[in-house]
Amino acid sequence: MEEEIFSLSEVLNAVSRTIQRNLAGPYWTCAEIAEISYRGHCYLTLAETDASGRIIAKCRATIWKNTFDSLSVKFFQQTGLQLCSGMRVQVLAAPNFHSEFGFSLNIVGIEPRYTLGEIALRRQETINRLAQEGIIENNKKLRLSIVPQKIAVISSASAAGYQDFINQLTNNPLGYKFYTALYPALMQGEKSPQSVIEALLQIKNDVETHGRASQNGHASQNGHASQNGHASQNGHASQNGRASQNGRACQDGAIFDAVVIIRGGGSEMDLKAFDDYAVAREVALFPLPVLAGIGHTKDTSVVDIVANLELKTPTAVADYLIHAIDSAWKNVEDCSQRLFAYAATTLDKEKQTLTQITEFLSAKAKTATDIEKQKIDSSAYRLQISAKRLANDTMRTITSKQDSISKAVRFSISKKLSIFDLLEQKIKSISPEEAFKRGYSLTLKDGKPISISTLKNGDKIETICSDGRITSTVDEIAGL
Repeated sequence: MEEEIFSLSEVLNAVSRTIQRNLAGPYWTCAEIAEISYRGHCYLTLAETDASGRIIAKCRATIWKNTFDSLSVKFFQQTGLQLCSGMRVQVLAAPNFHSEFGFSLNIVGIEPRYTLGEIALRRQETINRLAQEGIIENNKKLRLSIVPQKIAVISSASAAGYQDFINQLTNNPLGYKFYTALYPALMQGEKSPQSVIEALLQIKNDVETHGRASQNGHASQNGHASQNGHASQNGHASQNGRASQNGRACQDGAIFDAVVIIRGGGSEMDLKAFDDYAVAREVALFPLPVLAGIGHTKDTSVVDIVANLELKTPTAVADYLIHAIDSAWKNVEDCSQRLFAYAATTLDKEKQTLTQITEFLSAKAKTATDIEKQKIDSSAYRLQISAKRLANDTMRTITSKQDSISKAVRFSISKKLSIFDLLEQKIKSISPEEAFKRGYSLTLKDGKPISISTLKNGDKIETICSDGRITSTVDEIAGL
């Protein structure tokens, strides 16, 4: 009997009919989206991997346009996510085999709860991994400067959250100055995790470069831009353009007090980058305190958990920094007031002590005089019959003793009064009025003492001296 021979199309069509007859479906299937594209219809590549990450199953899938339009809207409404590569999904799909295009799945449904569960599971796995490595609390252990003025900002320059943050710092009603340097990064999308990590590494590199330059004495003194890209004290632009939005650039070579990661809200999908293990690990191990203002009020990302401080919005981060500096300034004022109060109290106590000593010595002198008088009276009575010369000698002796006592009393009182005068002169010598008389003056800007770092050309300053006030305009600033 001659063996039957089939054409390729016959074999493949038979496979197609077998699938349609025995595996028509649809079936619920779990897989990861390896690739996805939109050309009217939605075309996907689904894959399954084993524990080692090796692909053990892979096929094409299609969501026809009419189906995709409704499925994608429903999926987004329930998850806040768009379908993207790397996402695990549970799809309702019918097997399909075409003699020319091969095997594929025709997707007719998607279960949103499965994807949300996978995201939550991966997020918890990331938290557990960081905890097992013993680094989840590392950044929280860093102490934030009591005057956090120099801030490295990771954000998108065009983000509304970044603009809100800069405006809040610049226009703060207390007039405190901040120096910010923007390290641009993508704050959402598939490339966001790597972009944020690169910004963190750049900040770390700039800090380390500054440290080496300071140790080797290579720090620039003329205020020109440094290689790390931050603008200098005279406001010249840096090579990478990280000048701050408030019109003042971060001081050349200055070590940052903190890093701020901010964005302007958005959907849960936008938080995906901040649940990424590599991003969270970099934040946890970062050598500077990291403040997170990711702008999502409902959910907490892994970066929020490992950061030194979590604040829900960029504006909240700015308010926290302003409040921190205000608290430090109030502490200084409080210490100054307590110092003056202590000086006044000490002076009052010394006055009281001097008064008590004077009264004590006066009482002692009176008692001694009374005793001597009694002795003299007694002696005079007993010696009435003595010779006049002896009586006169005795009187001279008594007078001499009285003079000695009076001199001793006057000397002791004079000595204590001198000590009091000296204390009073010392107190007066440190008063502003005495300093003005000696030729000193006090220069203020907006009612506060100034330093070179707080001035710029064109600022109005007021100088107070012993005989009046002088208002000046800054034309040139030169450091020592």
